[in-house]
Amino acid sequence: MCILFVAAAGEIVHPKTQVDTDPILPILYLITPTYYRLSQIPDLTRLANTLAHVKKAHWIVVEDAYHESQRVLALLNQSSITYTYLTKRESKKARASNLKGVSQRNAGIEWIRQHHIPTVDGVFYFADDDNTYSLELFEEMRKTRKVSIWPVGFAGGRAVETPKVENGKVVGFSAWSPEREFAVDMAGFALNVKVLFDHPNMKFSYNTENSFQETEFLQQCCTRDDLEPLADECTKILVWHTRTENPDMGFVKPQDVKHLMKFYA
Repeated sequence: MCILFVAAAGEIVHPKTQVDTDPILPILYLITPTYYRLSQIPDLTRLANTLAHVKKAHWIVVEDAYHESQRVLALLNQSSITYTYLTKRESKKARASNLKGVSQRNAGIEWIRQHHIPTVDGVFYFADDDNTYSLELFEEMRKTRKVSIWPVGFAGGRAVETPKVENGKVVGFSAWSPEREFAVDMAGFALNVKVLFDHPNMKFSYNTENSFQETEFLQQCCTRDDLEPLADECTKILVWHTRTENPDMGFVKPQDVKHLMKFYA
């Protein structure tokens, strides 16, 4: 049974009961910003099928919208995943700056701050819905003590963006704009939930350059020396920035488009 309640203005939450109560296994909070597009439901379906195999995970889906999507809600209800569904419309300021997911990621962070039980060990991660994830990645990130990091395939115009590791320490990056203190993709790091409580004002900014969100976010809580290289000291790729595109509907007749769109409403 799913209970509907309003958490705050513009945010509608649908929690499911947490089934896995293993007291030792850290809980994973997986924040997924999403928005309406033709590929949205296929992308979320693929991610839901992956997360269904992840133990003790709580999926926080945050939609860039004023109102809930019945199709997204139906998908979540049909899954076996513990979830919270929020709606948070992106601000005009963020839209004007071409930043993506700022309001949604911040809404997910704030939900964790409000609902996480401090005595429970937990890790949070930004799991975009157009990436491809190995199940091994989720088990790796449970090891996070403060901030963990790993390679991301097909990111930054490269086959792989990866931290450079020497003697167990991150000493640099093979990535786009490697001079950044944290030259990492959004899919390439996770944080222990304790970080959110140690840094209560930590959030994404609307005044950041589009490709510097990760760096400025992490600068609020750590230095490069704090990074914990996972995935066999960053030698394995466990997540890929595959992305999806809206399907080519060049052969769809104009009179059929309206009928077709009702399936994606």
